[in-house]
Amino acid sequence: MEFGIYVTGAGRGIIPSKDHYPPAKHPTMYAFNYSQGRILPEFQMIIISDGKGIFESEQTGETSIKPGTLILLFPDIWHRYKPDEQTGWKERWISFNGVIIHQLMEQGYLNPSRAIHQLSDPEYLIFTFDHFLDRIHLKPTENNVVTSLSAMALLSEIIDLIGTGMTGTRKHFNSKSIYSKDELVDSVLEIIWTQSHRPISVDSILTQVPASRRTLERRFQKIHGHSIYEEIMQCRLNRAKRLLRETRLPIKTVAYLSGFSCPDRMRRSFERFLAQPPSEFRNQNSLDNISDE
Repeated sequence: MEFGIYVTGAGRGIIPSKDHYPPAKHPTMYAFNYSQGRILPEFQMIIISDGKGIFESEQTGETSIKPGTLILLFPDIWHRYKPDEQTGWKERWISFNGVIIHQLMEQGYLNPSRAIHQLSDPEYLIFTFDHFLDRIHLKPTENNVVTSLSAMALLSEIIDLIGTGMTGTRKHFNSKSIYSKDELVDSVLEIIWTQSHRPISVDSILTQVPASRRTLERRFQKIHGHSIYEEIMQCRLNRAKRLLRETRLPIKTVAYLSGFSCPDRMRRSFERFLAQPPSEFRNQNSLDNISDE
C-alpha cells in the first residue's frame, strides 16, 4: 500500500450458458445480484474473451458486451453486468488500488464514463492477463513490489491501448518468493491472506491443516516471529485501514469486509493496536483529505 499501487485479487473463469452469475461462493466484497448491482471499494479491470452480455452504470448507461471487451470498474461507482444466458462468457479480472491509480483518475487517464472498450485485437492483452494471472496463482500470497509493478505495467498497456491503439512489447518479470521452506507454515499464511473476506480464527485454520495447535504455533512463531493470531489481526487491520483510507463505505461495512465479527470488535482492535478508533483513522488518512491538501 505504501508503494502506491497494489493488487487485491485476480482470477479467471468460464461461465457456461444458463449458469447463475456471479458464481456461488463469490467473496463477500465482490458478490452481487443483477437487480441490485454493486459498488466496489477498489478498481478492477475485466476482459471478456468469449461470449456476450450487458453492462450498466450511471455514467455509461446500458452497453452491450462482446468478445474482446475490456471493462474498467471504479471505486464508489454503482454498476452491474452479466453474461447472456444463451452464450455465457469467459472472463479474466484483476482487482487493484492505490494512490497512483487515484492520481491517474484525477488526471483523466481513467474515467468512469469510459468504462467499456471494444478491442480490435484483444489477443495480446489476453496473453498479458494470463501471464500475470499465472504468476499470482502460482503463489497467491506473494504480493510484493514486483507484483505491483506488474499490475502497473498491465494498466499502462491498457491506457496506451485504449488511448492510441498501440500495444507495446511483451514484458516478463521475476520475483523473489516470500514463502518459507516450511509447507505447513506456508499453507497457514495462504489461508489467512486469501480467506480474509470472511471471519477466520486459529481454530478454523486447524481444521484445514494436518497439525496440532502446539506444533503449528511453534513453527509459525519460529519463522515469522509472531503468533498466528497476530498474523490474522495484521491481515484484518491492513484491509480495514485500506478500506477506511480509500473508500466511503460505512464503518460497519468495513468491519465485516475486513473479517471482524462486528464493528465493536474492529473498534477495540484499532484502539489496541493503533491507539485510535476507526473513525479517527479515516479522518486523518482519507484520500479525500490528502487530495484536498
